[in-house]
Amino acid sequence: MPPMTTNQIHGHEIMELVGKYPEGISIATLSDIVAHEFGTDTRFFTCSAAGMTLQELLTILVERDKFQLRDNLVFPGNSPACNHD
Repeated sequence: MPPMTTNQIHGHEIMELVGKYPEGISIATLSDIVAHEFGTDTRFFTCSAAGMTLQELLTILVERDKFQLRDNLVFPGNSPACNHD
């Protein structure tokens, strides 16, 4: 049996997804969408980190002002996405 592979998705994908919800999206709903679109074992990477869970990615993106968290809702942040792939 071949080894299971884990999806590696760039954080930009999640930034684009959250950007579609300027009024905010709950962490639970975001988690559900990510699981449905990418799979439950998906890991994320950014320019400086890899192998992150969704929660770890959210933490980094909040620290970098890419997202804001208020009342268990995720909002687009004030800092634009980086300009590379």
